[in-house]
Amino acid sequence: MTIYTIGYEGLNQKIFIACLKRYKISFLADVRQRPLSRKKGFSKTAMTEMLLSENIKYKNFKELGTSKEMRDELYKSKNHNLFFNSYKKMIGDHQNQLDELLDLINQGDNVALLCFEKDANKCHRKIVAEEIKERDGNGMKIKHIQSSDFRHVRNSNTCIKKNIFY
Repeated sequence: MTIYTIGYEGLNQKIFIACLKRYKISFLADVRQRPLSRKKGFSKTAMTEMLLSENIKYKNFKELGTSKEMRDELYKSKNHNLFFNSYKKMIGDHQNQLDELLDLINQGDNVALLCFEKDANKCHRKIVAEEIKERDGNGMKIKHIQSSDFRHVRNSNTCIKKNIFY
């Protein structure tokens, strides 16, 4: 089993959907506290409609998002280790959401965790994925779908990838 993560930074809707389809994502779990975006198509309502038309389920897990205070502190300090440590403490209060995501995977959904940042190493979705992997305990893999992992073939909805798992 694999849990996927994706950040939509730098992607348009067409490429975003092509990549979800390439990885056969059936459930997109939005882990933004506030599922709003200045980028067209990536706010909750538009995202839900776009995914529904592609037969991909969507749910916002706002409880797994980062607080404004945490984001502001990261912006000021630029210290991702401090940010991740604070987030790990906070996520402990949201075990039900982690269990729900693991249940979806165990029931056969290909789940991708969504946030904005293209680099999962700078995003809290990495911690969410690691927590779910640890709960699973059966060798679950984590695949971070990144723009550097694929190139869009012009005039096509094909997403060509490198197989990078850990």
